[in-house]
Amino acid sequence: MILNLEKIFSSYNPRCCYLLIAVLSIVLVSSIFFQNLSFSQSANNDTQNFQTIKTDNSENFVIPFTDTNADRRNPVQYVFDEPKSSNWIVSIFNNLSYYNSPDSKTIIKLQERPPSEKFVELMLFGDQSKRFIVSVNTNETGYIRMYENSQDGWSTDGPIMVSHANVQGLTVTNGKRIVLDKLGMEGFDVGSISVYGKDDSSSPDSTYGGSIEFQVLSGDYSQSVLYFMPLVMVVGVGGIVIGLLIWKKRR
Repeated sequence: MILNLEKIFSSYNPRCCYLLIAVLSIVLVSSIFFQNLSFSQSANNDTQNFQTIKTDNSENFVIPFTDTNADRRNPVQYVFDEPKSSNWIVSIFNNLSYYNSPDSKTIIKLQERPPSEKFVELMLFGDQSKRFIVSVNTNETGYIRMYENSQDGWSTDGPIMVSHANVQGLTVTNGKRIVLDKLGMEGFDVGSISVYGKDDSSSPDSTYGGSIEFQVLSGDYSQSVLYFMPLVMVVGVGGIVIGLLIWKKRR
């Protein structure tokens, strides 16, 4: 097979060959990734629809900036078909563009289904301060602010992550490091995620472009395709490198 490829490739420009191998590798990796995915619509009412990617243990959805400018009384809400129980990870990729105002922000609320009043709230301010606030509300304790950083509080270097496990409790990161670790919640089954950016309907918009993406893993993470994506990418890139080295050596 390698000899046949050598005969074929020898008549073409090496750059074209490299590009061809790269494209074929990307197609292969993509087919592995998407073969177990299902695409569907999820809606909390007649006006809010989201394109989602779902597997048995993962759920991925994107909210455009226009929807993040909803007000506090009418937030955008993504409702899970079934609550994410006990063990779960929510990764938040904030790619929103904010107006340079101290009031520009995105509020994200992970909450249990009613009648429970339990929720975790993240406040990400979009001005130069990058202020970051994490608050928790439970039926027993009420609303408590657990963490606040008024300067460079959150980062786009990595995803902001909220996770919960039966033994370890609740953990929150700010895109760089852990800011809240192993907070006991006595269980937390996420039923929905709400997003808004304005205190009331008359407030100015907080964002003017971009989107915010949510990637949710639950249950046995090892059963999710998303869990293995880093390994798949390493294998794909490694295949490209090895293939090019063998081809170059035989030339």
